[in-house]
Amino acid sequence: MKLYIKYCGGCNPVINRKKLVNEVVSQLKQYTALELTEQGADVGLVVGGCPVCCVNLDEIKAKARNFVLVGGELVNGIKVPPEQQAGVVVQQILKSADHNRLGEVS
Repeated sequence: MKLYIKYCGGCNPVINRKKLVNEVVSQLKQYTALELTEQGADVGLVVGGCPVCCVNLDEIKAKARNFVLVGGELVNGIKVPPEQQAGVVVQQILKSADHNRLGEVS
């Protein structure tokens, strides 16, 4: 799976963005061959340090078919405790990747 990661500017983080991404990447490698890429990704991961998550989504939409959005303690708009975030993000990424594969078959 090809994964594109985009961080926010880090002006007001309430989570440790780098730690979260390291945990996500480590866990994903247990499920799939993972390639980090700058374009043509199967899934994009937007990592905003706070709930505002002011990342330019147009940029990531051009680089990945689907994306998972982390904004502080929110994952795709649902509050997730920080100690559970990596697992939830991994599940959402895998779900998005599966959705891509199903779409290619149709």
